[in-house]
Amino acid sequence: MSVEIIEKANELAELIAGSAELDFMRLKEEDMNQDPEAVKIITEFQKIQQDIYKKQINGQELTDEDKKIVVEMETKMKGNAAIKAYIEASESFENLLRSVNLIITKALSGNQSCDCDSADCGYSCDPGCSCN
Repeated sequence: MSVEIIEKANELAELIAGSAELDFMRLKEEDMNQDPEAVKIITEFQKIQQDIYKKQINGQELTDEDKKIVVEMETKMKGNAAIKAYIEASESFENLLRSVNLIITKALSGNQSCDCDSADCGYSCDPGCSCN
């Protein structure tokens, strides 16, 4: 095992752990957890998720009513400012992780070309890309 690769992986992990995206996501998670209405909605959503999971494990098809309940809960979650802010912050952090993974995958496949059509061009393009 290459010590240099492990050292770079540790550096990358530290950079990600110290990223503004992760800090912001954690802040929004804290805000969400301090909002009683948000906590109530999340708890209700988790119960619904568990019920649906149990049905799926038992090979049961989801009913139209099940699907309706999920849509209603998603709407309720998006309607709560604290939950919505957390979801958006979480998506931003996930985009960062996906971009890091994309760069590694491109390097491993030998495809170093830049996909400048990406909405996340600043993240997903290689550092030498002309669109940066």
